[in-house]
Amino acid sequence: MTFAQHGGTVRTQSCRLPAAPQTKGDFHAILPTPFGTRILIGNVLGTGESAQEAAAAALGNFRQLASNESTLPGLAERMHSVLAPMLQDDEFVTAVLLTLREDTAEIVCCGNPRPLLIREGGVLSLEALPCYPPLTLLDFGDQWCETTTVPLRHNDRLLLHTHDLMPARDERGHAPPHAERAAALCADDPALTLESIQAALLDHVASGLGLPMTLLLTHLERHTRQPGTDQAAVQWTMQPND
Repeated sequence: MTFAQHGGTVRTQSCRLPAAPQTKGDFHAILPTPFGTRILIGNVLGTGESAQEAAAAALGNFRQLASNESTLPGLAERMHSVLAPMLQDDEFVTAVLLTLREDTAEIVCCGNPRPLLIREGGVLSLEALPCYPPLTLLDFGDQWCETTTVPLRHNDRLLLHTHDLMPARDERGHAPPHAERAAALCADDPALTLESIQAALLDHVASGLGLPMTLLLTHLERHTRQPGTDQAAVQWTMQPND
C-alpha cells in the first residue's frame, strides 16, 4: 500500500510465510492517522481459536484506537487493558507499535523482535531500542513503556517481523546474519524486495518454518519541498500499490 503524507510517501508491502503447524496468531495492520502512518505487527502465543480471537481483538482495538490516541505508550496501555483479561495464563501477545512521520519513526517494542533499519546497502542496529514485556504483560512489575524515536532519511527501509530472522548459509557453509542479506536484496519496489527476502529465507529452511512469520517492509520516500509550501498542512491518502 502507498501512504502519502506531508513531506514524503510511505510505501509498504507485507507477506506471511506459512509454517508446518497452521497456527494463525500473527497479525499486522497499517493505518493513516493524524499523528502519522501507524503500523502494528505482532504475534499471539497460543493455538487454535484462542490465538485467532486474540489476534482479531488486537487488530480491532488497534484500528479503533490508533487515530484517537496521541502517544504510542498510551495506545499500548489501552490495548493491554482490553487484551490482557481475554487470555489464558499461558498465553500472551507480543507487538511492535510504530508511527512513521516525515523524518522519524517512533517505536514501542513489546516482546517482539526489534525492526531492522536498512540504509544505503547496510543495516543499522536498533539495539538501543528497549524491548519491553509482551503487550499483555506490561503491568508485570509496573514496566510501562516509553517511545524511542529513530531519525529517518530518504529511501530508508524498516523491516518488521514477528519472529527472529534465521541466518542463511552460503555455499561455503557460512551463516552471515540475515539482516545483511536483506540489505543486499533491496530493490526500488518494496514488493520485489520482500519477495527476494522471502525466497532467501525459505531457500535455507529445508524442513520448513517452525512457526508462521509475517514480514512487513516500509520504504520512506521523501518529497522535494517546493518554495512556498505550507509546512503546517497534513493530508493523508491511501491507495493500493500498482
